[in-house]
Amino acid sequence: MLRFCFVLNLACAALAALTWKTQDISSLLVEEAKGVVYKSLEGSAHPLEALMKQGGANSAKIRVWVNPPDGNYNLNYALKLGKRAQAAGLAVVLNLHYSDTWADPGHQIKPAAWSNLGAEQLIAKVKNYTTEVLDAFFAAGLDVNLVGIGNEVRAGLLWPTAKYDQMGNIAKILTAASHAVRNSQYKSKAKVMIHLDRGYSWSTQEWFYDGIVKAGFNMRDVDVQGISFYPFWDPKESTFDNFRSCMTNMAKKYGKIIVVTETDWPTKCSQAGSNIPPSLRSIPFTPAGQVTWMQKVAEVVKAVPNGLGQGIMYWEPGWIDNASLGSKCEDGGTLFKGDWSNKSHPVAMAHPSINMFKAI
Repeated sequence: MLRFCFVLNLACAALAALTWKTQDISSLLVEEAKGVVYKSLEGSAHPLEALMKQGGANSAKIRVWVNPPDGNYNLNYALKLGKRAQAAGLAVVLNLHYSDTWADPGHQIKPAAWSNLGAEQLIAKVKNYTTEVLDAFFAAGLDVNLVGIGNEVRAGLLWPTAKYDQMGNIAKILTAASHAVRNSQYKSKAKVMIHLDRGYSWSTQEWFYDGIVKAGFNMRDVDVQGISFYPFWDPKESTFDNFRSCMTNMAKKYGKIIVVTETDWPTKCSQAGSNIPPSLRSIPFTPAGQVTWMQKVAEVVKAVPNGLGQGIMYWEPGWIDNASLGSKCEDGGTLFKGDWSNKSHPVAMAHPSINMFKAI
């Protein structure tokens, strides 16, 4: 095989192992605070991060909020989770939201402590905060290899200062965040990622990146283009054909590493007829269907030109207390079946799909 690959290196790029096989375990400590116990296929209790590692993951994604009122997902929370992930043999991917709460295309709320800052002050604050977070992880001896600067920032971030109609401020803030990662103790070891949703829409990706470049952003300041690809948010456009063409166009135009930063597949979705494209409905809403979904996603990612498709990150496999995961599906993609009969110690029983990364 090696000799064959030297002869046909482009074809073999599609066969290469993914750099990031990542599970987002951000809500683990929240679940454990409710008494949730995670169990393997054999029925024995294990920490979630250990089950993820055994299932083929090589890294854990952890979101970080600036100053959430209840402390969940703040820096100390993230450090505690990062230490556990690394102890289990997983590298760490950081997902900086630059908010005290959820950041996504419909919500990009400034942290309360930053709310009155002007544009230049906000740019400086983002840079200082990003450096502080990275240096805290470095001081804790944690292996951070990828940092998402913002979460699904298609509509901008830190509204209204850097909303989608303020491309100049978006460009400056992302530049500041990127430079902060580069100037942290990790230097170039931690790659910089910009993450957008609508990973099936080339027009969306091109509009955003061309817009920030025109506004002054240098594409040398991003290493990885992250995209979300879910089956149940756009019943017409979120198809594999669009997903494939989007990443192909991104690779050809920008030449950056591409990672599917968020994806999952439901095990129960009675609204599938209206929420999921017809071309995807042959995949069953079962644990076996979850594996099939990941295999199909991986096939497309590995076929991105020049070997630039390098990762898949599964979103919140263990968050059984939020089984819909924000979708209209009853179970939007967890890899466990929740049993709440014992309210003080609910059980999360692993589905066979816990081993999905071994299948790709």
